[in-house]
Amino acid sequence: MIRRASFTTAAMLAAGAALLAFVPASASQSGKPATSNSGRIAIGDGVDGRISRSNATYTVQGRAGQRLRAALSSDDFDTVLRLRGPGGFEVENDDAGGSLNSLVDAVLPVDGAYSLTVSSFNNEGSGAFRLGTMDPARPVGGIAPAIVLGQSLTGALTRSDATALSGEYVDYYAFTGRRGQAVTFDLGSDSIDTLLSVYLPDGRVESNDDLSAGENTNSRLSITLPADGTYHVAASSFGRGMTGPYAVRLSETAAGVRTVRPAGGQAQVYALTIGVADYERMSTLSRTDEDATRIAAALRNQGILAEGSANLVNADATRANVRRALDRMAAAMGPDDLLMVFYSGHGDKVEGMTTERDGSAETMELFDAALYDYELADWMADIEGRVLLVMDSCFSGGFDQIVDARDERMGVFSSDADTLSLVATENKAGGYISAIFRAALEGEADLDRDAALTAGELSEFMRMRFYRTILDNPLATDAQDFRDAMTPGWQHIVIDRGGDGMAHGQVLMTLGGGPRQVARAN
Repeated sequence: MIRRASFTTAAMLAAGAALLAFVPASASQSGKPATSNSGRIAIGDGVDGRISRSNATYTVQGRAGQRLRAALSSDDFDTVLRLRGPGGFEVENDDAGGSLNSLVDAVLPVDGAYSLTVSSFNNEGSGAFRLGTMDPARPVGGIAPAIVLGQSLTGALTRSDATALSGEYVDYYAFTGRRGQAVTFDLGSDSIDTLLSVYLPDGRVESNDDLSAGENTNSRLSITLPADGTYHVAASSFGRGMTGPYAVRLSETAAGVRTVRPAGGQAQVYALTIGVADYERMSTLSRTDEDATRIAAALRNQGILAEGSANLVNADATRANVRRALDRMAAAMGPDDLLMVFYSGHGDKVEGMTTERDGSAETMELFDAALYDYELADWMADIEGRVLLVMDSCFSGGFDQIVDARDERMGVFSSDADTLSLVATENKAGGYISAIFRAALEGEADLDRDAALTAGELSEFMRMRFYRTILDNPLATDAQDFRDAMTPGWQHIVIDRGGDGMAHGQVLMTLGGGPRQVARAN
């Protein structure tokens, strides 16, 4: 029986079962895991143990900013792995990618002692287990052979190789890459079901176990490199105990091939935050201007708000200023940066628009005039790179065409295209989505505590927090039907990732910033 992952790691796990169940790591110091049921282990070591009526706990010494990955597997029981540390730090996982094994992947917040606790789900199982740990920024214990662009190398998985966290044999190769390079890694074999993993310089990992959908034992991964540095390529197998020859190749990605685009430590958020409360041409609102300012402040506090971002509130939130800010940021942002457009204010639905398939258009009601959804879509048509559009306004779901126009775009909308959005007085915010999104940026959406906020994590957090907020008192509002009449309705959050245009595991931003911690919204 396979259960759902625990909420604290659901977003992390949904991106790839094979990757998370079988992440390669270095072997223990002795070449084999030690056998014990408690005590101390060093990061990079593994341990075999057994639980019956009580849990097993191991102490690990960690450094602030260090990334720790730990995997727990057992053939005897359904595992639960919990990482705890100073200041109430805690990460728990009970299903690695839909399996009964467990994996935690976290960036440690401070220097000190951390505990890894092994238990069974609902304390209903017992038996033998294997716990492995690693610092993925240094996955190789020794020196890995080099591989260069355009080169093919052959090797073989043997019983004398290092093993992965969950026991698979693994070989490593080192590649020196440059930020912005688009490269493709291929791993093929006629005798083993391959698993290809690429470790980024900051310790994050990207993996693939199938060249294409369906039955295939070869692996391919095309990546736009997020930073200068050393990348480690891990050649392994999808299951334990597999041995045999393989070939690994590194090549320049062909034109037109879509690549994985991990966000690097240099990535920034170019934020256009817009909030209008003090309208002169329509009814005033409460705190919608504060929504925008607080979102900008949350990004600034994380150290990732790019110089040149713009916070436009009330009389400054005009059509001309929005257009100028978008043009300026689009020209300034790099290939690894994120453009975020946030709006809190009035929205409207205008019938009789021949430019729209349904005969109506939705608006962002700026201080001086309306900005139509098709106009904003045109303004953003040529913007490349990752885009996050967050709107807390009536009928905001109608702006989904902007998200669907290109890959690597994501939208969070406070209501459907035909539904009003309500104010959130009890949340001390202009709207419900504004308050929840601010909490997400403050770190609460980083469900696996690894400082990388992914599209999947943001989706999970926004939905779960929204429906927990309104569970007892659903947001009864009004909806506008095709006859231009208002009917009773309910407000629901809308998350749009453009089909698979914005991958679940795509990193949107690295919380806590990086070397380029410049931050002031104009």
